[in-house]
Amino acid sequence: MKLLRLATTLNSTSAPYNQFYLGLQKKFHQTFCSLLKNEILINGEIEYFHGNGSIFSLLRQLRFLVKTQKYDVIHIHSGLTGVIFLLAIFPFNLSLLDRTVFTLHNSWNVLRTRNKVLDLVIMLFSKKVCTCGVSSKKSLPPYINFFIEKKTLSIVNGFDNERIDNIEKSKPKNLHFNKNKAINIICIGALNRTKNQIAFLKSLRNMNISAEVIFLGDGACRNNLINFSKNIPQNIYIKFKGRVSRDLALEHMLEADLSISLSKGEGMPVAILESMYAGCYMVLSSIEPHLEISPPPERCTFVDLSQKKQISYSFDYIMENIEKIKKSRDLSKSYSLENFSMKSMLSEYINIYKDLQKNNQKK
Repeated sequence: MKLLRLATTLNSTSAPYNQFYLGLQKKFHQTFCSLLKNEILINGEIEYFHGNGSIFSLLRQLRFLVKTQKYDVIHIHSGLTGVIFLLAIFPFNLSLLDRTVFTLHNSWNVLRTRNKVLDLVIMLFSKKVCTCGVSSKKSLPPYINFFIEKKTLSIVNGFDNERIDNIEKSKPKNLHFNKNKAINIICIGALNRTKNQIAFLKSLRNMNISAEVIFLGDGACRNNLINFSKNIPQNIYIKFKGRVSRDLALEHMLEADLSISLSKGEGMPVAILESMYAGCYMVLSSIEPHLEISPPPERCTFVDLSQKKQISYSFDYIMENIEKIKKSRDLSKSYSLENFSMKSMLSEYINIYKDLQKNNQKK
């Protein structure tokens, strides 16, 4: 089976590369096409084309590919590249739409207006639409569901546990965090308003704890967050490391005692699934995608962001039970594997791919 995979960017932190390309590289011939050039080194053996940031360049690339190659499945991971693909096959190759799968990697309410419009267009034209969890599907407005409900499937996100296991076996201990702090905290995600790291920093101003906090990720709010962190008491050491490779992020998770996400909205964040398996205690905002993940109660605290003191209360509990928390890292491993296995996720996508291939062979 030949598969064309379309995404806005290709790098070692993206779901289309980590969960999909790597997970299926031994099963299918895949061509990865993106609008932007990758920012982080990736597997050099990948068959890869990019538009170098130019819509017209990607449009030309796609027109060439669909004329010279016969793809059984086109898997679209962003509305923008989906619409560019739609333009590339218009008007003589529109039959390729019968081979398309679109994955909505977020919840509808998180998307910017432009992305909502682009995603809506490609969802209407794609043969199959997959959401990254039940909460993502529920977030779709009724007027969209009216048109796409019959072709929409909810496929829960999965994570690569074998990758985490391999890193745990090979990595040096205490590589990233200071040994002298009572608790190591990781916060992973784009530094933007939706991810809401500022709520965590504000709560730290009033906490009397010995901690090291590492932020992994980059974004428009980075400078504001760094400036705000300068007012945090010196007993809490804060470091912003920017975007790092997935393997390096996993190393941090394996060392951290606590992983925190106070997002206002999400799809189904893989970093939370990975952190949970890596043994982190979780502090999560009580939004639908986090509640859908629902880590074991002894390994997670949900906080209502409308109640300003709940974050501080959750840390009171954590510090009172920190030794127990550090000794019970394995409690959520089996739960993670049972509910969020990447193999289970990919098996559902493989069935979709095969159905599309079979149906198109009959024509």
